[in-house]
Amino acid sequence: MLEPRRLALASLAMPFLLASASLALPDEAPEKPADKAEEAHVGTEKEIKRLRQQAELREQELNAQLASLKAEKTKLEAELALINAKQSYEAEPDKAKLEALQRAQQLRDATLKNELAPNAAEVERMKQAQSLAQAKLDAELSANKAEIDRLRSAQDLLDAQHKAKISGLRREQEALSAENMLAAEKRKAEQSKLADEQMRAEIEARTAAAMLQQRDGTDKLRDMVSAPVQYTDTPFKDGVLTVSDRKIEMDGPIVTGSADYVCDRIDYFNNQDRTKPIFIVINNSPGGSVMQGYRILKAIETSDAPVHVVVKSFAASMAATIATLAPHSYAYPNAIILHHQMSGGASGNMTDIEQEVKTMQEWERRLAEPIAKKMGISLDEFKAKMYSAKKSGDWDEFADKAVQLKWIDHIVNEIREEGIRKKPSERRDPIWMFMMQRDEQGKPFMQLPPLEPYDCYFMVNPRGFYRIDGR
Repeated sequence: MLEPRRLALASLAMPFLLASASLALPDEAPEKPADKAEEAHVGTEKEIKRLRQQAELREQELNAQLASLKAEKTKLEAELALINAKQSYEAEPDKAKLEALQRAQQLRDATLKNELAPNAAEVERMKQAQSLAQAKLDAELSANKAEIDRLRSAQDLLDAQHKAKISGLRREQEALSAENMLAAEKRKAEQSKLADEQMRAEIEARTAAAMLQQRDGTDKLRDMVSAPVQYTDTPFKDGVLTVSDRKIEMDGPIVTGSADYVCDRIDYFNNQDRTKPIFIVINNSPGGSVMQGYRILKAIETSDAPVHVVVKSFAASMAATIATLAPHSYAYPNAIILHHQMSGGASGNMTDIEQEVKTMQEWERRLAEPIAKKMGISLDEFKAKMYSAKKSGDWDEFADKAVQLKWIDHIVNEIREEGIRKKPSERRDPIWMFMMQRDEQGKPFMQLPPLEPYDCYFMVNPRGFYRIDGR
């Protein structure tokens, strides 16, 4: 009756022991990376704690089951002892039966012992497995802890190196900042010094420029005439002719364009003031175009402002005609005035030549007849006097004699040029002065330029160094 109950209890305890054994063996945790060692360590400790709690719980359950079995055994033994005692007391004759029962009990004990032996072995195996797992877990925990310690040491070392590096960089930055501040201060000082020097230089330059400008202004003022130009209605007085800045120079041959030059200026001065005198100054002119000269004569004749013609050196042909027919004419005593017959050329057939000659004769009449009339003689007498004075017909006279012939109105001893208001530029020698030559014998000489009509050289030249072209 008792043995089936014990078997049932034993069979009931086996699943719990197997379950405890299966729970007591933890799965091997996967390896964690070194950078997660701390997290793996915490997880492993939690798992170990959980496994320990499960193993303790299963061990308590198993102990409770064993205690229950032991209590049942004690109870069965007590019942058996009671039965034995009762049997011994009540029925001595049943001693054989009791012994049989004892043998049966012994058999059941042996059976139970045999049944419990595997469980005890399993429990022992589970304890050994748990100890092995614990040792393995302790070893892993120790390795993880060592790894964690190593990682912490490495991290501490890295932190220390990083701090040292940061400290060094901060010191370098502070040193660089100090150097930059010092350099900035130096630059500011240099810039301030440069600014001061530049300002000083600018002040000196401005002062020098102002001084130069003042000096230039002073020079210009010194080189300029500050007194106002004298515009007098009677420019000739006591042999002195005052020429204002209303002056027109007429030099060289009278050619195309000469009339435009002179007439435009006569018109300009009239538009400026129609009362003040205008001066045409002839330094040296051989004459020229009758058409150009006639336009100049008409401009003089029709000018509201009086036009005064002045001959300083030489006026011939058309230039002499302009000077003689001008309403007011003047000349230096040694100026030369030359009148002659008009010259020209004709080509073509006889009719063409006759017409050209008639045209020239008509020009001669229109221009030479007023001169003869001013002299108080006829045109024929005027032409006869030309050839009686010189076989070529070129009748030239100095101005003091020309006044007597009424070619010039007045002799002037002094001409005051009021129109020259600025200092004339420095003299520059003509280019021919720098052209040294050698003749066929290898002798050096200086070639002089040709002279104007009725001019001559008056110079010392004993060795013949200066030579005139063509001589």
